[in-house]
Amino acid sequence: MRARTSAGAALAAIGLSLGLSTVPASAAPAAPAVSGASRAPAATTPAAKAPPKSGKDSIKCNESNAKVNFSWKTGWSTTTVYYNDHCLGGTRTTAAFKFYNGGSTPFYKCVTFQGDAQGTYKFAHINEIMDVSKDTKKCKNN
Repeated sequence: MRARTSAGAALAAIGLSLGLSTVPASAAPAAPAVSGASRAPAATTPAAKAPPKSGKDSIKCNESNAKVNFSWKTGWSTTTVYYNDHCLGGTRTTAAFKFYNGGSTPFYKCVTFQGDAQGTYKFAHINEIMDVSKDTKKCKNN
């Protein structure tokens, strides 16, 4: 039959204690003068905000059924786009990214990607991407 021992008894057997002894009132640390003064408000920390947005989309190449696949993640200071261009023969493809603009008219940014390539592209703003298309006429206005 096995004998059961508690964790406290096992530690005491090797000369250690759990540290549950009482501390005299004179040794206790002083409480802060203002309640909550040592804590930062939760609203000012980045962890309290909603998580960054992400998404994916694709556009077709000009001459074939191949596509350029995109996925993106809006971070705290930039928006990173990951792309995989399946266009054959190194054909360059221009994509128009439609960005959310705080409820007003969306704005567009155009980027050209080399065919048969993959990589990342960073936009230096944190607006959420709403759509990716080949309609580059709207980019001329920005």
